Amino acid sequence: MPDRRRRRAGPIALLVLMVGALIAGCTAIPGSSAAFDVTRIADQVEPVVPDAPTPGAGPDQIVRGFIAASARPESEGGTGSSFAAARQYLTPDAQAGWQPSQLPVVILDDNYRTEADPMESGTVSVIGNSPGGLDGSRAFHSSGVVYSRAIHLVKVDDEWRISDPPPDLLLTASDFPTAYRQRVLYFLDPSGTLVVPDVRHIIIGQTTANRANRLLAMLLDGPAVSLQGAVTSSFSSRSALRSNPSVDPDGVLQIDFTGVDVSTTEARRALAAQVVWTLSPTTPRIAISVDGVLLDPAQPVYTINSVSSFDPDRLPGTGQVASDPFYVSPGGAVTGLLDGKPVAGPLGTGSPTVLSAAASATTRVTAAVAVDPGGGEQLLLTSPDQVDRADPALKADTLTQPSLTRSGDEAWVVQNGGTKPEVYRVSTSGPPSRERVPADELAGKGAVTALALSPDGVRVAVVVGDQLYLGVLKPAAAEGASAPTSTAPNGGSRDESAGQSPLQITGLTVLRSDLQDVGPITFVNSLELVVAAANAPNGFRSLWNLSIDGYESRKISDNGIFGNIDGLAAAVSEPLLITFSGRVWQLDGSQADGKWQSPVDGQPFLNGSAPFYPS
Repeated sequence: MPDRRRRRAGPIALLVLMVGALIAGCTAIPGSSAAFDVTRIADQVEPVVPDAPTPGAGPDQIVRGFIAASARPESEGGTGSSFAAARQYLTPDAQAGWQPSQLPVVILDDNYRTEADPMESGTVSVIGNSPGGLDGSRAFHSSGVVYSRAIHLVKVDDEWRISDPPPDLLLTASDFPTAYRQRVLYFLDPSGTLVVPDVRHIIIGQTTANRANRLLAMLLDGPAVSLQGAVTSSFSSRSALRSNPSVDPDGVLQIDFTGVDVSTTEARRALAAQVVWTLSPTTPRIAISVDGVLLDPAQPVYTINSVSSFDPDRLPGTGQVASDPFYVSPGGAVTGLLDGKPVAGPLGTGSPTVLSAAASATTRVTAAVAVDPGGGEQLLLTSPDQVDRADPALKADTLTQPSLTRSGDEAWVVQNGGTKPEVYRVSTSGPPSRERVPADELAGKGAVTALALSPDGVRVAVVVGDQLYLGVLKPAAAEGASAPTSTAPNGGSRDESAGQSPLQITGLTVLRSDLQDVGPITFVNSLELVVAAANAPNGFRSLWNLSIDGYESRKISDNGIFGNIDGLAAAVSEPLLITFSGRVWQLDGSQADGKWQSPVDGQPFLNGSAPFYPS
């Protein structure tokens, strides 16, 4: 009898893998791994101080030196002058007006060019591919465009100096992590009970209090543009720090706010959650006061455990995040990967023929896309108290693999993605009901083949036209909140409003333009996705681990992959699962150099498709 024991990675092993990936320096734009906040590790790395301008250097050498020196943002020699190394390459007038800390950042490929204008002495053009950059709030945006800018120089004391520095801070891909580190701010979901990550990149301070001051200033300024309207905050325009953060002799970070609402227990807990989740990687013990009074006298010092209930990757009421995985057998039955047994009820019989499915670890509801005997496909719902029923909730020509909300109360799908894509959210409790989700930005981008909701319920990943897009869920405009009408399972027409607060998908942006032929996608947690995609024309898909802002990526081992990946399952502390060539495969070993093999010990392969973990 084959042994279906699954190899699990324990917490200590995972920590070793995460730190190992950071040290190894895996490929990214230009980073090293998925978005893990490792402040206390990364900040110990001291960048190399660039040399001063070489006497007699030509205009192109001065420009290149300026770009290199911009990777050294901190003040030098006690002058108190930010970006002192780079300022040496500017004229005195340009130095006075240059405010690099307020400029957008453009990241250039390392092989960028500088071309001196032969017709105009002292003019040098900077030309190169830009994989992305930072906006004014220091949020990363992928671009994949060609950057071109003419820079002018004049002679100062017979030495060339830049007279008009560009309106962007230019850094090469290799130098960018010397100047900036990835950090995560946390805001609140619309319910105010979960924190939502907002990835930024900041110049690193040299003390814990200094780093905390920078992060809190950004937190007080509010969420990045892409999240505005989708998240909430304990802070308003009236909120401020009463004094700079400081570290007491016991190593506790002391913070004092003013202008914040602390009138209820819920408001105080939400405030603490935002602050502690944002700062805990910098300092694990935090004391919070408002107008000089402790936020909670019963909680003089907060740690991450004090606000663990706000964890977006934690299932409601539990500390678990996943349970045993499933897949679809060749006969179209939902089957347990560990025991090899079909699930109870119609979804485990092969009639109807299941194509893909998803299950809630919270409610144990299963949503499955199956072949419709009348033609096309149908979304079926089963619940643990009625496993003998599989109620049809939606019918269409095609449906994407379902994605369930964190609480398990809704299943989201895209119907008719190749012809007229429409996103639906379907209630999984009570009589099946559904509501169309406006997603006007999908128009004209191509076929929609996959959709995945983030664990925090704020972000949504969509594969459109073979590219990966990331958007957010925001309240729909009041005038657009009327319930849509659609084809009912019995072929009739009825009001389909599920009674939920209307939402819309907006802010869709390409997460990584270098990834092509994107296939299945899934969120591993609220900070990272795993994506099956190719990075070369006509190549097989590989697996990529991406941070939610697209800045950092890590290619996952493809040892043992010899087909195009068409199914994917991932969960925290669980082995990755994929399907290709009609078989299910599991990653044995680390993501860096593991090998894909049969998930069943003693059995060379397992036929099947569409693996999934309950989420």
